[in-house]
Amino acid sequence: MFKELFINFTILATFLFFGNIFLNQFRKSSLSERSSAWLPWFTGVMMGFAGILLMEFSFPVSEHSIIDLRQTAIIIAVYVAGIPGGLVASIMIALFRFFFFGNIGLPSYIGAFNALATFALVIFIIKKLQLEPKRWAAAFAVQLLLLSVSLYITLGSAMLRILPIYGIIIAGTGLFTFLMLRHLRNSNQLFAFMEDAAHRDFLTGLYNPRAFHLLYDRRIWAAQKNGEEFSLILLDIDHFKKVNDTYGHPAGDLVLKQLGNILASCTPIDGYAARNGGEEFAMVIDRRDEESLTRITERIRISVESHDFMLEDGTTLKITISLGYGISSFGSVKTLFRRVDDALYHAKKSGRNRVCKAGTEIDPSHEVV
Repeated sequence: MFKELFINFTILATFLFFGNIFLNQFRKSSLSERSSAWLPWFTGVMMGFAGILLMEFSFPVSEHSIIDLRQTAIIIAVYVAGIPGGLVASIMIALFRFFFFGNIGLPSYIGAFNALATFALVIFIIKKLQLEPKRWAAAFAVQLLLLSVSLYITLGSAMLRILPIYGIIIAGTGLFTFLMLRHLRNSNQLFAFMEDAAHRDFLTGLYNPRAFHLLYDRRIWAAQKNGEEFSLILLDIDHFKKVNDTYGHPAGDLVLKQLGNILASCTPIDGYAARNGGEEFAMVIDRRDEESLTRITERIRISVESHDFMLEDGTTLKITISLGYGISSFGSVKTLFRRVDDALYHAKKSGRNRVCKAGTEIDPSHEVV
């Protein structure tokens, strides 16, 4: 029995571990936004297969009874994928139990009903992606209750002799899966924190150049392959060298940090901002209408112009920025960055503290200011 129980735990651990890897990779891929609707159903199918595999590795507890962990697959499906995932998994397990696992008779009716009843009750206990010890224990208590009723129908009072063994196995399974899921959740959170820290500029909290170019390349790819339009804003602090020369580099760092806060507050929910090196910043927005883009750039410019930049000694500074912006569909998307950089150059050349729109072609007269 212990060998078969170990195999069942191994099956659960394998599905959880590799399923976690798949979900993490899926969320990072370009498919996540377009295909997220079917992910719960797909997860339910996978957990349904897990439940069927667990049935195939059922093992005897006594002369007239066997046990497997199929209901655990349903509970996990509800936790990971909500009602859609749990529904698919329970139906798959119920159908397999009724038609393919042994002869059709009272036990197959009971087994199929058990799977569906587990789903129907657990959805009121387990909340999607909320791993709470009491709720998890309650879900496995429901599993034990349904199993006890099933055993009583088939074995009568004789089930009392083997019920403690069932209880220990189910409690152990509940503890094992809870600890496994908690470990995976904590690992995911730690990895996400470290990954985010690696992509953030230590001074401003915005994305760093590496992260910006990685995300920007993905935007270019999506625009070329799927026609997904976006907008790009580049900005630069006017006469920032004078700040460093007059007040020192620590003061310059404070200015950059406060500017990062302003940009973060001005970034729309469908965009992201990055420090692209030195006093240069960039912003990518999922918008293609020029009117809203003009409002955003002017709001950034005015917010910076009206802000009092505070230094450590209480001194306040006034600074301005120059901005260039462009839309991916206005010209070649491959040259968008260069064209917006040209617009930023013209904003600085024509007096600074202003916004310029990118042209549809690269400006051959562009020179570094």
